[in-house]
Amino acid sequence: MFCLAPGVSQATHLAGGNITYTKLANPNEYQITLTVYRDCNSIMQGPFTTPNMSMYYRNGCGQTYTLPVSWVPGTGIEVVTACTIDPSTCNGGTRYGLQEYKWTGTVTLPFSTTTPTCNEWYFVWGTNVNTGWCCRNTNNTLGPAPGQQNFFIDSYLNNNIPAGNTSARFNSFQVPAYCIQEPVTVVFDVSEPQGDSVVYSLVPARTGWNTNANYLAPRTAQVPANVVGNTININPNNGNLNFLSNVQQTAIFVLQVSEFRQGTLIGYVKVDVQVILGIGRYCDNIRPAFKKAVDSLLCTTDTTYKVELNSLVACNSIARDGSEFRLYDPDGDLVQIQSARPDTCISDGRTRNIWLRLTKGFEKNGTYFLVSRKGTDNNTFGNRCDLYMNEFDTLKIKVSGCPDYRAPLLLENVTLDTLNENAVILNWKIDPDNDTLLRSWFNGYNLFRYRPGENPIRFSNRFWIEPNVDTLTHRDVYAPVLPRDESLSYNLNLNLINGFQNLRSKTVSTIRLVNDPPTTDDDTTMQLRWNTYVGWDTARYNLEVLDIKRPQFGWVLMDSMIADTVWNLRKPLKRGSYKLRLYTQRPDAVYRSYSNVLEFGVPFKEVVVPNVITPNGDDINDKVRIKFLYLYPGSAFTIFNRWGQSVYHSDDYQNDWDAPGLEAGNYYYLLKVRDDENIVSYSGTIRVIR
Repeated sequence: MFCLAPGVSQATHLAGGNITYTKLANPNEYQITLTVYRDCNSIMQGPFTTPNMSMYYRNGCGQTYTLPVSWVPGTGIEVVTACTIDPSTCNGGTRYGLQEYKWTGTVTLPFSTTTPTCNEWYFVWGTNVNTGWCCRNTNNTLGPAPGQQNFFIDSYLNNNIPAGNTSARFNSFQVPAYCIQEPVTVVFDVSEPQGDSVVYSLVPARTGWNTNANYLAPRTAQVPANVVGNTININPNNGNLNFLSNVQQTAIFVLQVSEFRQGTLIGYVKVDVQVILGIGRYCDNIRPAFKKAVDSLLCTTDTTYKVELNSLVACNSIARDGSEFRLYDPDGDLVQIQSARPDTCISDGRTRNIWLRLTKGFEKNGTYFLVSRKGTDNNTFGNRCDLYMNEFDTLKIKVSGCPDYRAPLLLENVTLDTLNENAVILNWKIDPDNDTLLRSWFNGYNLFRYRPGENPIRFSNRFWIEPNVDTLTHRDVYAPVLPRDESLSYNLNLNLINGFQNLRSKTVSTIRLVNDPPTTDDDTTMQLRWNTYVGWDTARYNLEVLDIKRPQFGWVLMDSMIADTVWNLRKPLKRGSYKLRLYTQRPDAVYRSYSNVLEFGVPFKEVVVPNVITPNGDDINDKVRIKFLYLYPGSAFTIFNRWGQSVYHSDDYQNDWDAPGLEAGNYYYLLKVRDDENIVSYSGTIRVIR
């Protein structure tokens, strides 16, 4: 049963009422409807036993009239309540209950063409036109003096307006008994059928014509109950009242709905209602919901969370596996809920809070969403009135203060190792323009590797975690393929201690150099192509070769500043075996990215010795110039006359002999070409013509 404030009696019966009116088709004709609420915990007496009785109406000129009214068919029904699983006092039970009685009558109002005040009408209900009915429930918020508990209700119509007016309507009403320490909504759902402007206000209760009831201090007509913040909010859309009270009491509220048309007051109606604020059974007349729409938390690794509800729920209706909730983190990922348990259950098996155990705490900045869902018991949790929480009710949990770093890392370079072309070296850094990372938050760098065709954001491609925040390079020697066979792509991000990962860096691929179509040693050129390097903007490429048998000379630049990714390379002329690679250099010269190495050969080139020279000073065939001799430094060249005598010798011939001081005629030569470790000899005749 519902427990009232100490000393409250329910021996009397008037619990509220209102008067509305409807304009009918005939001029000045109205249908008047009286609604009165009876407390069922009372003796059946007075108007509730009277199918036909009198109302009254009076105008601004002081003229009064009697209006006969009769029961509306079906009157006397019990007022709806949210809890229907046990009977109220209206049906032999103990739960607080009300009955609604309605009477109606029709009146044609006299109309004065000369005195507008006489067309302002008041419809009233009391024992007569001036006196209210006895009595309300005692010990309410009205004064205890004699007559203060009388009940008198009125409404107003300004019938000077063309076409008259139909009053506002009170479309909803439920038993106004609520639990203290829970949000209260007194529901009226007011509507205005003709589109006139309405203004809501709380006004004094009446004990008789033009006689206001007195309220026990500190209550007033505007705040007729002890409420938190001394504030009662009126919903401007429907007139519903919202407040919170911590005091058991029986309060008398009167809501007036005033109608205006083009700035003129054209009427008002009032609803007078007794609101009981207490403890017990009617604490279950509120559908369970989250106590607040938004919660705020500081970052925490605590894996428990207390769900606060707006009302008490049955402890045995809570699914212990947590299936009646879903929790989504700021990234939209589901946070698993391991269990749910009621907070301390009071003696009747109800609780106002539920503890959730999570797989992880609230460790990301942003808004989490806790959503009510039907659980494994095929319902949400509920109260003893069989009111269950609406599925998909949502609580926003705003979390701040978590380790957070969102800026992507800068992957500065990806290159093949020049000492081992089967290894790849990565270099990165934290963006200095966005370095808000607290080093104490750091938990590791995630390095990801991808082969061609693989998704470059797939997490399963992580191949290394670098635990040191100051280590900004890594040498990858465990790629599943050799870099010369495929271009490998890399990106990275970092982990924070709460598991948060920032955005991935850009993806950078190794340079794969290929000879396509393949050339033979006898070809003098190589058709090359490679993939674009994106480690920095507008990469320019350089090709260099290494003579394998002469490594002491190092890598020699062949072609440079190539903008394209295809190139026709002219091979070296000197016989030998060579390595070829490509690199691009960052404009600030801090990094180079090298490709894989190709190998090729250049066959031996035969030298060609001329058989005639004409040393006459015209610089045409003046000297013995041996073709391709420059490829073989250290070659010995000897000239003999026809008697076998040596007339010239050089151990490193430089193509400069012009037969100085010798007569015209035939001479003989011996050329010893040094090709690496081998000596190749050439001999023949040279004719000198002067």
